[in-house]
Amino acid sequence: YSCFSLGEWRTVCAIKLGFMTHRDPSLAKAPTILDVAQLAGVSKSTVSNVIRDVAGVTSETRTNVKSAIQALGYRPNVLARQLVQQRTTMFGVVIGDLTNPFHAEMTKQIERHASARGYQTMFVSAESQGAKGLERLLDYRVAGIIFLSYSGVPAHVRYLVEGRVPAVFVTCSANWGDVVESNDEQGGEAATRHLIELGHRRIAHFTDPITADAADRARQAGYRRALAHAGLSPAVFHWTDVPDTVMRNRREVPLETILRGPKRITAIFSSNDFGAIKVLDGADRLGIAVPRDLSVIGFDDVMIAGLTRFNLTTMAQPQSTLAEITINTLAERIEGRLVGDRVRRVVDVGLVVRGSTSRLDG
Repeated sequence: YSCFSLGEWRTVCAIKLGFMTHRDPSLAKAPTILDVAQLAGVSKSTVSNVIRDVAGVTSETRTNVKSAIQALGYRPNVLARQLVQQRTTMFGVVIGDLTNPFHAEMTKQIERHASARGYQTMFVSAESQGAKGLERLLDYRVAGIIFLSYSGVPAHVRYLVEGRVPAVFVTCSANWGDVVESNDEQGGEAATRHLIELGHRRIAHFTDPITADAADRARQAGYRRALAHAGLSPAVFHWTDVPDTVMRNRREVPLETILRGPKRITAIFSSNDFGAIKVLDGADRLGIAVPRDLSVIGFDDVMIAGLTRFNLTTMAQPQSTLAEITINTLAERIEGRLVGDRVRRVVDVGLVVRGSTSRLDG
């Protein structure tokens, strides 16, 4: 075909192989790697080497193969190739309760950083799918698994995963995989110390069930340590399913009881932003002004925390950094550049002061 221009050459070749675009699409078959090899005048293995960007192929051959691929509209069957190799470029991600906006935002960051490393992501819910979701990920031959949530995951999941694929736990923890986490205890202490420095002495800690158990315990430990250093007593409450009601010492307590009266709580450190926003909402219904009558600080710094409606002071978890370290850790395990003992990588959090906290008046 040396007498044709490049465009004419592609057209003639397409006619020869029966892939003209004006044909009825329902009658056309998808081009195969053998069609590409025939059109480029090379072997199937050479086409495969060009697709995988293997060294040792001449520039002229590489150009001819790429031209044939473009002319035919050929798309490699990536999944089939990966299954033959017994390895995919897919990461499985176990997510928690997406009611918590932090989890929703972290999934986006994980997906973004995985894509930058050449990996795709497949998500399953720990809450609704449990062990079956993990089995599904393994059926798809994922290269590794990221746990964004581990609370509520059945114990036997460890025996499904461990030794088969690497696992990384991010913002949650387990002793059988690598861990990437925020410095939750330091964050809890810093949040509480911020309230103490504003003059508050009756400071409560509100826990929320959608916070990972290990993170919740660490944040509460930081809260208790800051209070102990200041000579103050802790008061820990747990949200219930009943609106404006919390639990303390296995007893239900109305939010109003805590926030009114001469010995009322004047400041609350919530284990996450979602719980802090529930406090703001409850205070609004009760006519309690924030921050004049009540200071509230959260943990996470989700996107809605910065909206004018909430203007929430919070401890910011660096989501992009957490996701990047997680993806790099898992990729290094898979690629054999991280071997040996499990690693734990800890990222500091930072105080973001907005309008939900202020100095105690009087």
